[in-house]
Amino acid sequence: MRSASVRHSRARHPDQAAIETPAYVYDEAMIREQLQSARRALGPSGGRILLAMKAFSFVPGLRSAVPWLDGLHASSAFEARLARRVFPAGIVHTTSPGMRPVDVPEVANYSDRLSFNSLTQWERFRNDVTGRTSPGIRVNPGLSFVEDERYDPSSRHSKLGVPIDDLSAMLTRSPGALQGIEGLLVHNNCESTDFRQLLRVVELLVDRLGPWLGTLKWVNLGGGYLFSEAMDVAPLRAAVDLLTGRYDLEVLFEPGTAIVYRAGSIISTVVDLFESGGEQVAVLDTSVAHAPEVLEFQFVPDVDGGGPGCHPYILAGASCLASDTFGRHCLAEQLEVGSRVTITEVGAYSLVKASWFNGIALPTVYSRAPDGTLTRHKRFTFEDFLDFSGGSDEDSRN
Repeated sequence: MRSASVRHSRARHPDQAAIETPAYVYDEAMIREQLQSARRALGPSGGRILLAMKAFSFVPGLRSAVPWLDGLHASSAFEARLARRVFPAGIVHTTSPGMRPVDVPEVANYSDRLSFNSLTQWERFRNDVTGRTSPGIRVNPGLSFVEDERYDPSSRHSKLGVPIDDLSAMLTRSPGALQGIEGLLVHNNCESTDFRQLLRVVELLVDRLGPWLGTLKWVNLGGGYLFSEAMDVAPLRAAVDLLTGRYDLEVLFEPGTAIVYRAGSIISTVVDLFESGGEQVAVLDTSVAHAPEVLEFQFVPDVDGGGPGCHPYILAGASCLASDTFGRHCLAEQLEVGSRVTITEVGAYSLVKASWFNGIALPTVYSRAPDGTLTRHKRFTFEDFLDFSGGSDEDSRN
């Protein structure tokens, strides 16, 4: 969940004149910097980093990050297949609350580690994955650190993982039911800047599941932490050391937002300007359908050129949705039709969640290499919209 308090820096932008709007621009150097920051935070602890594809599955961006990763984390059969294609030598770890029977063999074949989301999922599919992957189970520690229950993996009635009390009871009542499980996944935070919360989780795992942890091979501590340079990393390293030193476990992390959110921007063009209720409204050629978390989390994204005491505008999206707005911003320069506006720090969950609402074309996708080279990777056309909408070849000729 996005918090304005943790946004410190902005991605570097290429010459906007060379970009066709609306556009996503992903800064490869920023992705690498964030990965290096995560590496520095882990220090010599030995923790391994998998990039969570649910936040970012842009293939050129993934490939540029591979040298700084240990693998990728997938949440579906398609993501697992893509992960193996993008990173053949890396670790692929998959978990999903809703795996279909038809998906299980494929997921197991593409994944080095597969964490089952529930005890019933494990019971149904355990025989289908034997010998194909290293099976694990997702545990819900029941510790809530996220204020908004909608985004709290440990909220009441959560669908994400086996409640730790249930897992502990199963180990006492019928330990053979978990025979074959080799790992544990725990992911119960969201954009946290406090590694003391992670240490609390690990201490709880040790307290409740300690003897069983000694029978496992690996633990994935999930994502939900931002790896900011300003964060105290001592609790992070203590958490890893507790698992590696006492149980000789491989420890993995799967950050997503932490790695990519600063690296992505939406560059748009002002297509209309008018006054409404005493405010200047600037309509852009993009939409919150292209940055869905703006609407989902009701936050106002950062915009380049903003600041106090400037020219105020409500930046509105191009769709007919009344709430399609990027909020009120004061800009250093006055806007006019044709001006460019850059919405920053929207690299996570934008392209993967973007929709064709109102038939507005998805932003053209660019990357910027560390040397500044700008590459256009995908321009969406009417034919893409037609195909998405179930159109036929005959429709495309009209």
